[in-house]
Amino acid sequence: MPDERQLLNAAASGDEKAFRVLIETHWKRVYFNTLALVKSPAAAQELTQDIFLKLWQQRDKLTTVESLPHYIYVLGRNQTISFLRKKIADTSPISPEAVIEDVLLPHLQLEAKDAYKLILEGIEQLSPQQKLIFRMSRIDGLSHEEIASRLQLSKNTVKVHMVIALNFMRTWIKDRLQ
Repeated sequence: MPDERQLLNAAASGDEKAFRVLIETHWKRVYFNTLALVKSPAAAQELTQDIFLKLWQQRDKLTTVESLPHYIYVLGRNQTISFLRKKIADTSPISPEAVIEDVLLPHLQLEAKDAYKLILEGIEQLSPQQKLIFRMSRIDGLSHEEIASRLQLSKNTVKVHMVIALNFMRTWIKDRLQ
């Protein structure tokens, strides 16, 4: 089996068999790297094909490539960024009217009221100090520094109380929704 340099030189001169060996060697890594970025198997498959197509179209540059894995990675990253930019540009913004219409739907209003009631019930289960800090943070919108200053506590104490309260609230809500 020829080494990678020989395969690169052969592929650069148009040898399809050598290029096929390069594809077979690097396909999985390129696919999984792309999949990690786009989170869609179909999109990752298409992008991987595009990456190798671009590599074939630019095959004359393969003789100067020092590290094929690095070269393919950069090529793949650029293709993926272009894909993601296009995807963002293609998404149409949500109109404020549509959001307002959705919020005004009776079943969504009922769900929101139920969720709010559940949260308030959970807050009442917290210790007095956690309840106060949680309300100041999540309802009044104060930062940890502001809460610490107002309650004459250290910022770290406020942070610890918030972590405990948030963990409790997650469990509280999860238990009630099952």
